[in-house]
Amino acid sequence: MKFAVYRLSFSAGVHFGTGTLWSGANTLPADTLFSALCLEAVAQRGEAGISALVDLVRQRRLCFSDLFPFIGEELYLPKPLIPIQREENGDSVVKKSFKKLKYIPVSQLDLYLQGRLNPLAAVERLKTLGSFAVRTMAASRSEEKLESGETLPYSVGVYRFAEGNGLYTLVGFDTAQTQEEFEHLLDSLSYSGLGGKRSAGLGRFSVTKSALPESLEKRLQGSKTPCITLSVCMAEDEELEQAMQDAKYLLLIVASPDYAPEQRRKRDFYAFCAGSCFAQRFHGNVFDVANGGQHPVYRYAVPLWMEI
Repeated sequence: MKFAVYRLSFSAGVHFGTGTLWSGANTLPADTLFSALCLEAVAQRGEAGISALVDLVRQRRLCFSDLFPFIGEELYLPKPLIPIQREENGDSVVKKSFKKLKYIPVSQLDLYLQGRLNPLAAVERLKTLGSFAVRTMAASRSEEKLESGETLPYSVGVYRFAEGNGLYTLVGFDTAQTQEEFEHLLDSLSYSGLGGKRSAGLGRFSVTKSALPESLEKRLQGSKTPCITLSVCMAEDEELEQAMQDAKYLLLIVASPDYAPEQRRKRDFYAFCAGSCFAQRFHGNVFDVANGGQHPVYRYAVPLWMEI
């Protein structure tokens, strides 16, 4: 499988929901990106479009990572969930900095794994990614107010990336045609936008493609363990017991938007967070978590493995 880096530079702020309208995140999991690509596929080709995209992933012809930060030319990866031996184990300031550190510069990954990364400098550098603010917006929610021009104010959490910074995804593909199909959907999505409140101009971006750093490509092409996943993922039932052996992970509870006219509970779905470490690799899948609704509810849960 070949890999490429796709950098997303956002022209305005983004609203990546975390449970409340006035809060927000500055990164995005792969399953949310996949859902957005599915909507673009449906808009262009109907059910055939989404079926083609799902098949590409299920056949392991296409995979991609979560959306991670980049600052200038530096790409960042999620902090691996493995114990690191450090010389400054007794320094409380350093300990707190390591706990705060969520992402590691690709160029300093080896230093981190050796316990020689300066966490204080890394945390401070990540603070330059952008800034979060709560923006007041207005909406009309009734015909009367639409006619009179009255509006209702509400607050939205918006993250704005500093100039030259943004998010990127690592994409693996089997052929140039698969790559072109992905790029076509991603380009279309750039005009629609990612996240919430897109009608207010949030979430739109431009895309820049580039090659991977050599050290990162070597880790992605490797097949050894232990390894970490760079995307939210989950093992199939028959893979799960073996996958859990000696694993160190965080779990994410994934919610779905309404897909039935009446109140209907979707099947609970749990996924391993990016950065989770495994001693045994597994394939994962695109899972249908629908529970009798009007259409399938697909969840992307395919790992993108990286040797550590």
